[in-house]
Amino acid sequence: MPLPFFFCLFLMALILLFFTKKQKMAKFLLIVSFVFLFVASYRPFSASFVQTLERENVAMLETDTAQDLDYILLLGSSGTFDATLPITGQLSATALSRFIEALRLYQANPNATLIVSGGSFGDEKSHAQLLEELALQFAIPLNHIIRIDEAKDTDDEIAAMQKIIRGKKAALVTSATHMPRALSLFKAQGLSPIPAPAHYLAPYSKTVLPSYRKLPSSLALRHTTIAWHEYLGALQLSLKQTYQKMRYLLTLI
Repeated sequence: MPLPFFFCLFLMALILLFFTKKQKMAKFLLIVSFVFLFVASYRPFSASFVQTLERENVAMLETDTAQDLDYILLLGSSGTFDATLPITGQLSATALSRFIEALRLYQANPNATLIVSGGSFGDEKSHAQLLEELALQFAIPLNHIIRIDEAKDTDDEIAAMQKIIRGKKAALVTSATHMPRALSLFKAQGLSPIPAPAHYLAPYSKTVLPSYRKLPSSLALRHTTIAWHEYLGALQLSLKQTYQKMRYLLTLI
């Protein structure tokens, strides 16, 4: 989201600069787009922006994994079926990181059932199928895996999962940045799975970084974009819930 936004600002500035007499406005937009892009790409800002989301829920440490879980909910990420690659090459780094956390929980709760989700989006295999194949390679029995193939987004995943896990003890595995919004969606369904965040983008570190590592980078911009997406998603969810409450109240009048 940030990059297209900054690009639009920059484009507007160029149009004003070369095709209108609004030179002050054009220069103002140029400065604003440059400053915003610089800040969004600046590692200290990006890390702080991301950490606000990631630290909203406590990580599940080794001493916490044995929870006598009934289900481990693994939300989908991204991947592409490619028969020329091993299964680990067909899943994104985010998906693999989430899976490793789910595997860690399963090893501590071997009686649990792993629920994997994610649609195909036109691919030969769904994301859930790829995750199932990976789980089987790590010796998770097929009868301990439930696959949700039709989910296109988090709303779809939760709508399908809530029918299975209601009244059961479940842990939710997703990216740390995505966890707050995912938990809010589960809460809206009257469910409270145990958060097990994975794929931390900005872990706390006491390492003193050299100055050049603090320069704006595409990686920092990507992290800012991920956080921005989650904040916008949370805002959308909040507005949707407020609208639904208002509609309900109006029916009582």
